[in-house]
Amino acid sequence: MRVPEIDTPALVVDLERMERNIAAMSRFFADKRAKLRPHWKTPKCVEVAERQLAAGAIGITCAKLGEAEALAAGGVRASVLIANQLVGAAKLARLVELARVLPELIVAVDSAAQVDALDAALRGAASAPRLGAIVEVDTGMHRCGTSSPEETVALARRLRDSRVQYRGVMGYEGHAVLVADAAKRKELAEAAAAQLLAHVDALRAAGLAPEIVSSGGTGTHDLTGTVPGITEIQAGSYVFMDGRYRDVRTDFEPALTLHTTVIHRRGRLLVTDAGVKSLSSDFGLPTGFDFAGRVVGLSEEHGHVLVDEGVEIEAGARIRILPSHGDTTINLHERYYAARGDRVEAVWAIVGRGRFV
Repeated sequence: MRVPEIDTPALVVDLERMERNIAAMSRFFADKRAKLRPHWKTPKCVEVAERQLAAGAIGITCAKLGEAEALAAGGVRASVLIANQLVGAAKLARLVELARVLPELIVAVDSAAQVDALDAALRGAASAPRLGAIVEVDTGMHRCGTSSPEETVALARRLRDSRVQYRGVMGYEGHAVLVADAAKRKELAEAAAAQLLAHVDALRAAGLAPEIVSSGGTGTHDLTGTVPGITEIQAGSYVFMDGRYRDVRTDFEPALTLHTTVIHRRGRLLVTDAGVKSLSSDFGLPTGFDFAGRVVGLSEEHGHVLVDEGVEIEAGARIRILPSHGDTTINLHERYYAARGDRVEAVWAIVGRGRFV
């Protein structure tokens, strides 16, 4: 199949760009103490995870238990960190079963109740598998996480005394990763790292030195990833990049575009076959990729694109759109068309889509 033969709307991966992004991130971490554990919430695809692991990633980060289950069902056997708290008996039962499949499974905790529930789930399981946990620290997002070193030490002690293996801590500076101003982004990232390391110092003083200190994202990988004491970075968006991240980083290439067909033209306004059912707008409207114009609106089934004067794009033509937020746009689709130049090399299932449970 050739790219122009793909029915639209469709997500197309530029393999050469994706491979360069993976190689660039791999080179960055090759001589660093911190290593890369890429976040799977961006690609949600087994074939991408396999390429990241082959390039030197130490494991995979998942946002949800369902994502980790999809990754394992796809045959990936690697260390997996679920960088969120899991609450409820149904999820914990699934977690225990997943721990029997993966060579290493780690989950985040930020309360004594979660530690006790994990302990009870393992206590109630026949031939309980090995399961690790790290304590999440709130380093500025004010979402989840412990708020003081004392709280972190208390949870680490509780983990140490449970059936769950205490592995360390994590803190995600998500409030910094998309800050366009480089100086401000550096300031926020350094403050978050210092806060996380204050918890590490307290743990070390209590005889609970963490094996894992996990942090970072694409926007701050080169800041947090060089801080002594941080052991791994959870960057994910770098593999494809998107419109929002292009405002922050230009050192990775946009490797994922949505191909859409123009179905009507009125003056400078193009109407396409890609609306909010195939493009997300939680980070703002997507952008045109290789033509002079901009997306000005999305309705349920249609995209509204305003092109510059003199741009000759007629009904029936195909155009490419750069998603503003890759993660949520990808979640709307079942497959990628992986292309090298004009040739489709493979069709990859997006097995992690919809895995929000």
